[in-house]
Amino acid sequence: MRPLRPRSRSTQRMRRLLIANAVLAALLLVHIADHALRQPAEEQLGAAASLPGLLGTVAVFVSLAVVALRRPWARALAGAVGVLTALGFAAVHLAPRWSMFSDPYADRALDAGSWIGMLVSLAAGVVLALMARTARSGGAPRRRGLPAD
Repeated sequence: MRPLRPRSRSTQRMRRLLIANAVLAALLLVHIADHALRQPAEEQLGAAASLPGLLGTVAVFVSLAVVALRRPWARALAGAVGVLTALGFAAVHLAPRWSMFSDPYADRALDAGSWIGMLVSLAAGVVLALMARTARSGGAPRRRGLPAD
């Protein structure tokens, strides 16, 4: 039996990136369930207007697979997906009505659960983007004279 080697910093950063991506994916499923099960059907966006949300969800799951497979471009994809997810939530749910894609929560009688789920999902997009940046940049700045991992 081989002794276990400590994980490299790079491996640890990629593992954290994978966890952040998986958390965002799970939160998106909760958000979708909230729309489908807890919010009135007559207040939902139509199929065409829901397309950005659907494409965003697909992008998060593609990013999750790419990060899990440790592709060389996984960090860049995860970072872009995180930023776009956060911006998408802000544009669709926080901004006032601006287009057919708008679903401003302030205009609807939603409970705290819907608001919390949406805001936590937005924050998870930001966290994913920051984790991708940290993974890509090699983590916190090194002190002089200390070797890289």
